[in-house]
Amino acid sequence: MAQTQGRQANLTGNRLERFIENILLDCGFQKVKDKKRLLRSQDIDEAGYARQVKIGTTIYGTPLKCDFLLVHPEKWSEGLVIEAKWQQVGGTVDEKFPYFVHNVYASEYDTILVIDGGGYRPGALAWLRYMQRDNFLHIFSMVEFQIWVNQGNL
Repeated sequence: MAQTQGRQANLTGNRLERFIENILLDCGFQKVKDKKRLLRSQDIDEAGYARQVKIGTTIYGTPLKCDFLLVHPEKWSEGLVIEAKWQQVGGTVDEKFPYFVHNVYASEYDTILVIDGGGYRPGALAWLRYMQRDNFLHIFSMVEFQIWVNQGNL
């Protein structure tokens, strides 16, 4: 049975999130069931993470959720957000980038974006890199993220 384009996009996006989650687990991060505990990072004495955590309010006043929130007592004591964006075929995901970037700036968390799939417009990726500053720390492909992690940065 043929999959709809939306279902296929969800599957590939979930694969990218599983890729990131496997890296977190390999690096010794433990999945934290109590997501609110991560928001009180001073309560964390070991490397932990949770998925789909409400971390604040969007620029439109609605709840802001992140793909991953992680805390490491030495490296990321105030928390680090990792967002995953997969775009395999041309579509509208890159039109949502300005909304994403402004929500990052409005957030209190340092943020990393892992983006891959090659389906976004080249100008969109260049614009994202141009907007990288302040708490918008890094934009990585899957390979770049893996290299960064291998260098001990996570």
